Amino acid sequence: MTKDEPQTDITDLAPQTQAMFKLNGAAAPKVEQVMKVQEGMLEQAETFTRHWIERRQEAADTTLEALREMNSTDKPDPVAAMQTIADWQRGSFERLTEDFRDWMTLCMQPMQLAVTSQGETEQADTASSGNDQRKSTTKSKGRAASSRSKSDHATPV
Repeated sequence: MTKDEPQTDITDLAPQTQAMFKLNGAAAPKVEQVMKVQEGMLEQAETFTRHWIERRQEAADTTLEALREMNSTDKPDPVAAMQTIADWQRGSFERLTEDFRDWMTLCMQPMQLAVTSQGETEQADTASSGNDQRKSTTKSKGRAASSRSKSDHATPV
């Protein structure tokens, strides 16, 4: 082996590998924010899916009702059939409107969660940096006051 080739001991490899995957303190809030957004997205997706399936079941039920109603009499009644179809279509359009409304909510929710989570993170960061700034401001005010008192006593004539 030549001098230029580094010698890697197998015992050094494990700590080096662990160091690559360790989260530093600055990354932890970001990961928590991503996890919170993902949890919110999952909850919204579950809610959307449940409501969508309930509306599809309602659509199937109302379709069967409409068919039974149109076929309930021995003689065909085109006016009653048209009214039944119109009522069924009105319900279908209402369900489609609810589908669209829920879909838009589902699409907008991740952005709202991200903004809310980011705002909370920024508020926490601002609060901690505000405490740090107050501490440093207090220290600098104390230094300024002590330097003024020293300079007042040592004013040249």
